[in-house]
Amino acid sequence: MAIVDDHLMFAEGLRAWLGDHAPGVRVDYLGADPGPALAMAGELDVVLLDIDLGPEGPRAADTIEAFAEAGVPVLLVSAVVRGPALREALLAGAGGYVSKASEPDALVSLLRQVAQGNYILTREIAEAMYGPNLPELSGQELRALQLYAQGLTLKAVARRMGVSQHTAKEYLDRVRAKYSAMGRSARTKAELQAAAREDGLLN
Repeated sequence: MAIVDDHLMFAEGLRAWLGDHAPGVRVDYLGADPGPALAMAGELDVVLLDIDLGPEGPRAADTIEAFAEAGVPVLLVSAVVRGPALREALLAGAGGYVSKASEPDALVSLLRQVAQGNYILTREIAEAMYGPNLPELSGQELRALQLYAQGLTLKAVARRMGVSQHTAKEYLDRVRAKYSAMGRSARTKAELQAAAREDGLLN
């Protein structure tokens, strides 16, 4: 894995903790510049990326897209829990978010889940990003909604998520049911698109 963070005290402390408590996790790169990590993308299974790499650092969303093109999933880390930068970074394709105040064990658990291709988004972060009127969607339900509302067919959504078409339909059916429980109609694809747009879920 790689740790891309301009707060080197945090990053070095985390690497030391991982060495003592998570022997199966190897840090291949640590630094504030994502360039070297991108250059060795073929050797990485996950990247822990600070959302804010300083005034001279690259935009997080651009870095996430670059890692996505290289086939490397990204877990965001920051002391910031809300704001447009977090929302933009998650919509750019990050696998999830963890606060720097989190327990190290929780961070490692999320790293492993994101490395396996899972999409993690907690209720707290969803509310910080989109407001309290968003239904309580799981990460996979949210991802299915975003892809479907962007115009993909059900078959294409399933292929993009790496699941069966039946499973993708189940995710969308759950989304419809949760919107319906809030008194918001989302039976058709057009209604789902409108709901996703209204809730700020689309780029």
